Amino acid sequence: MGELYALTSAGGAPGTTTAAIALALTWPSPVIVAECDPSGGDILAGLLAGHVPARRGLMELAIEAGRSYAAATAGLPGQLVPLAEDQNTMVLPGLTDPRQAAGLGPAWPAVASALTAQRADVIADCGRLDPSAEAPLGVLAAARAVVIVVRPSLRQVWAARPRVDMLLALHADASRLALLVTGEGSYSRHEVAQALGLPVAAVLPHDARTAALLSDGVGRRRGLLTSPLLRSASAAGRALRTHWPSPATGEAPEESAPGEHAADFAIAAASRAAAVQGGAGPAEAGPWKGSRGDD
Repeated sequence: MGELYALTSAGGAPGTTTAAIALALTWPSPVIVAECDPSGGDILAGLLAGHVPARRGLMELAIEAGRSYAAATAGLPGQLVPLAEDQNTMVLPGLTDPRQAAGLGPAWPAVASALTAQRADVIADCGRLDPSAEAPLGVLAAARAVVIVVRPSLRQVWAARPRVDMLLALHADASRLALLVTGEGSYSRHEVAQALGLPVAAVLPHDARTAALLSDGVGRRRGLLTSPLLRSASAAGRALRTHWPSPATGEAPEESAPGEHAADFAIAAASRAAAVQGGAGPAEAGPWKGSRGDD
């Protein structure tokens, strides 16, 4: 069986969907991108530029899940569409209307069971994590690893802190959580890790042109795999696959408690802000903001 990796964020559009696509396009084995964001999916209208009809996807899988777990597992392959020409990279399209999310709550456990039963690895784009009935908590709870996508800014780290608490309530084991830092900001990966008490598993760079192609289908695919973003995504995928210990050993590197250094981070942020002429705040990674749903 494959492994389930869940990507989520605290909002503010750090590029979760863009990161999921970049990881999938460079993944070393068959992989499925599952758009589990309750606010809706973006890949059909984004990277695939509307060339694939919205006839398959998460909503149809949820209907199968209403019948049984077995029906959802058996029906999932029929809901996939190719993300790449080699047919080894597939996508489970997300909701086409966020109002559909109201009926998904009871289906998430069966959807999660279907995702973990696939032979291919699954990268689940869970979007912004909020305490709502529509949140894909079943998917997050079933994941081998949960990766919080965050930009290295005070605003993003501040918003991520309560989401770390929410995820710990699901997993209780911080070793199954890690950070994926995207784009540019005023803080180092080490400062972000210290503030949230979680390790940074990987970093993806600021790459405006490639991000626009992956999020909105803008531009040409020629040279895509050699772009800075995709080269970094390849290394990030390897890091994610090796970051977590095997179930047999159960060993994990020790980390400080989540939020242990959050106050220090805030103090450092205030000091830096005071030192910047004109009071300018941390730089934001504009191209990572993406479109609606790319939280």
